[in-house]
Amino acid sequence: MRLDPLKHAERVTGHRQSALVDLWSTTGFAATLSDVTGPHLYDYGDLPVATVAITLYDVRRHVLIENGRVRRDGPVSCGQFRIGLPGRTVVVDAVPDANAGKLVLLYLGDALLRDVAAAHGSATPIELMDRAWDVDDPMLSLCAQRLVEASTLAGEGRSLLAEQFAYTLALHLADRYAAPRACPTEPAPELDRGMPARIADFVRADPGRAISLADMAGVAGLSPSAFIRSFKRSTGLTPHRFVVEQRVRAAQDLIATSNMPLAEIALAVGFSSQSHLGTAFRAVTGVSPARFRRLRPGGE
Repeated sequence: MRLDPLKHAERVTGHRQSALVDLWSTTGFAATLSDVTGPHLYDYGDLPVATVAITLYDVRRHVLIENGRVRRDGPVSCGQFRIGLPGRTVVVDAVPDANAGKLVLLYLGDALLRDVAAAHGSATPIELMDRAWDVDDPMLSLCAQRLVEASTLAGEGRSLLAEQFAYTLALHLADRYAAPRACPTEPAPELDRGMPARIADFVRADPGRAISLADMAGVAGLSPSAFIRSFKRSTGLTPHRFVVEQRVRAAQDLIATSNMPLAEIALAVGFSSQSHLGTAFRAVTGVSPARFRRLRPGGE
């Protein structure tokens, strides 16, 4: 179905939204962020797709009206969440404890749920359970907060991190809250031994360009969801961490073989600034780029 998650979220909240992640047209996933400024009536209408709302603030009173009937009336703690199923008519009357907070809305379309199902060895889309704010999930709360943080870094060349968190959220929801299936699912396939090296070559071929999960998954011949699972199991690293390390290795090569200014090297290998390069470089090698240059043979 045609859906603009950003516009839907703006209609629901009555506030301008920030698009944390917009992968709707390609993968069927979108995450929006709304600033909560006081009591509000949230009219979701007929939910178009599976929708997850996560409150990053305490709610003193929260009335959930579903299909015209009050389903729940009570407080909601910071980090609690709601999974709304498509086709339900939902209205929420919320009174926050404070006058400011943030609400994260996740939209999970059939394309994403089918991709996640494939990562579990199933050909049919994942269907989520019905949950109504009464479950504490520290992992989901932390991921939502990190997604907010990571999204602010997209303009600094770290959009892969936000994309990775988006899939991590979807995979976690599918792992913990998928409706029971008639048949057991199978794990995602293992990467063959040479695949990490081929992916490293792919990244190092042009480390300065934007690299998406879909790009890396395509090299392995997997869907993004299956790729995240298989890659972490095979290498012990997340795709984002792997790309950062390959970019640092590319920076090391340039520092060792050229006199390019560090600021230019940072941009050439995909970092947003010399400071961004320095932070990643120290995390991977234990020394700063400047010290690495001084320690090279003939370095000053």
